Amino acid sequence: MQIHTPNADRLSGKILLLGVVIDKLRKIQTELFNHDYILAIKAYQERLPLICTGDLIKENDIFLLKNPRNFTLEAIAQK
Repeated sequence: MQIHTPNADRLSGKILLLGVVIDKLRKIQTELFNHDYILAIKAYQERLPLICTGDLIKENDIFLLKNPRNFTLEAIAQK
């Protein structure tokens, strides 16, 4: 949904995802590094679904994905 300006000193940055949480589409913030950050940029640019796992925490009114892992782009069947 949104990619913030990357950190200047390393290949990483904060991103904002949309994901289903308790049967509702919610905004989820996380920080990604290296290859996962590159995948997030590709998904954002090409509007591709992204699949990942992690520890989802709600702080105030914001969902945070801590320890994100297993990032992959969801395969889309071409017709």
